[in-house]
Amino acid sequence: MRKIDIYILKSLISSFVLSFSIITLVMMIGNIVKIYDLLFAKGVSLQFMSKIFFDMAVFLSIFTIPMALTIAINFVYGELSNNSEITALRSSGISLARIYFPAFLFTIIIFFMLFYDTSFMVYKSKLSYRKDIASAFKNKIYVGLREKTFYKGPGGFVLYAETVSANHKKLYNVFYSKKNSILVAKNAYFQDADFGTVINFRDVHIYDKKEGGIEYGKFASYKTTISMDSPKMTGLDSKNDPRYMNLNELMAAYKKTHNKDFLYKINKMIVFALSVFVMSLIGFSFGITFSRSGKSAGVIASVSLFFVFYILLMIGESIFKSYSIIWTIWLPDFVLLFFGLYLFDKKSKV
Repeated sequence: MRKIDIYILKSLISSFVLSFSIITLVMMIGNIVKIYDLLFAKGVSLQFMSKIFFDMAVFLSIFTIPMALTIAINFVYGELSNNSEITALRSSGISLARIYFPAFLFTIIIFFMLFYDTSFMVYKSKLSYRKDIASAFKNKIYVGLREKTFYKGPGGFVLYAETVSANHKKLYNVFYSKKNSILVAKNAYFQDADFGTVINFRDVHIYDKKEGGIEYGKFASYKTTISMDSPKMTGLDSKNDPRYMNLNELMAAYKKTHNKDFLYKINKMIVFALSVFVMSLIGFSFGITFSRSGKSAGVIASVSLFFVFYILLMIGESIFKSYSIIWTIWLPDFVLLFFGLYLFDKKSKV
């Protein structure tokens, strides 16, 4: 049986690496399409793009690792079942639990890898990615500005300046239009921020588009924000934002404040890490069940399982936000664990 364990483990490793690579590439392509105009804008270096790709791959790994594990186990045991090797092993008196043992060992390894990933790497990479994309966003604005030329930027704003400094950050005799307002300023300058950029206008006259261009304000100084994302991005670099804190920082913050948002994030990290055991068990059962239906059936079932996990996760998050019941974050693991045990028990009795 030891030789069979080694054979299965080798098959699982190769299938996992292949699945992980393909899934990561596919998911990265989807994200790259969204930011294509920022990544390949003038002035963006190859080193900068490589850093963005690396951070993107790391923060996507919270999804790609469990998915790759499920597909790998499904594929390997589906092949064994399709070749009647599972039947032969069981006919020799080997239990289904013992046949699953190599996959369980492999799942333990993946669990520790994912736990470290979700606890210490993912959120750091997510923050780095957000900042780098914001930097590319600002670069696109600066590079796109030209003297005596109307520039239409992201979000629909229009900016015009008679004179632009060499570094494109200082403007003179400025026209700015967005939504229902028009600003005319003697000069302006850009102020970098992690979430985007801030334009500081000087000696400003503001006009209302709806009222036929009637002036309704005059200021010595006026600021407006140009952001690539929602206003929540303004808290991007905050050390108190749980979205960008690792496990140690979250635990320290919770001990200090007893804020449930920190506790919720801690539990979410653990839920993600433990999900691999649930995915592994169900992937094994699916592999045996759908072996006669072809490889695609098992893959589709595994991917569908992942969508079910996230639907249950969103339901749990919604309940937490409404009623502050912290343990609802465990809903996907509990529900799918019972489903996995049911499938495994059913296949064991066949």
